[in-house]
Amino acid sequence: MWETAYRTIGWRSFVFPAPSHLLTSLTDLLRDGSLIGGVGVSSLRLLIAFAISLATGALFGILMWSVKWIDELLGSMFVGLQTIPSVCWVPLAILTFRISESAILFVTVMGSVFGIAVAFRDGLRSIPPIYRRAGQMLGAGRASLLIHVMAPASLPVFASTLRQGFGFAWRSLLGGELLIYVSSKGLGYYLHTGREFGDVAQVVVVMMAMVCIGILVDRMGFAPLERAVHRRFGVIT
Repeated sequence: MWETAYRTIGWRSFVFPAPSHLLTSLTDLLRDGSLIGGVGVSSLRLLIAFAISLATGALFGILMWSVKWIDELLGSMFVGLQTIPSVCWVPLAILTFRISESAILFVTVMGSVFGIAVAFRDGLRSIPPIYRRAGQMLGAGRASLLIHVMAPASLPVFASTLRQGFGFAWRSLLGGELLIYVSSKGLGYYLHTGREFGDVAQVVVVMMAMVCIGILVDRMGFAPLERAVHRRFGVIT
């Protein structure tokens, strides 16, 4: 249907590329190693930024959940910061870190950490209060209650937060790469060059690669992990 529409309507390739044009662009990107290299660079950046975002976001999520005045101080602000599109952090990143890897990592972290913190806090709030009371009735102290009761109870929440956090970080990373150009070229860079040279086929190919990577990581990584943890703790059957 795609090829038929291209041939019937008669659009030019730089407006509406046919599947054959995408195949040619994909072959070129694979032959010169651009696509594979871009996936590798973006994956490494994502791994670093996601680890920072997850550790920081989980810490703030726990603090907002457990300390009322911290939640009153930071809760609404984090929700507001969460709504800021990740590309809005690009000017601040460039002014602070110049054109560098640190700027891209900054955009990725800032675009994901607040969403992770809010999601983790809200998930922890869903833990039934009876778990805490049962632990206290059995004589668990504050440290023991946290380690042996609340930490295991939070694992289903943590698994779901991992999945959401990956989506936040992936979108933020590609937005940063699209606007900040450094020597190491990620997928966002090739999206930018496709736009600059009017190569719509390359733009679509890179976008399809982004979608495929997101689906692959989610379906083969985070989704099975989330189901396994939820099944283990009786959230699902």
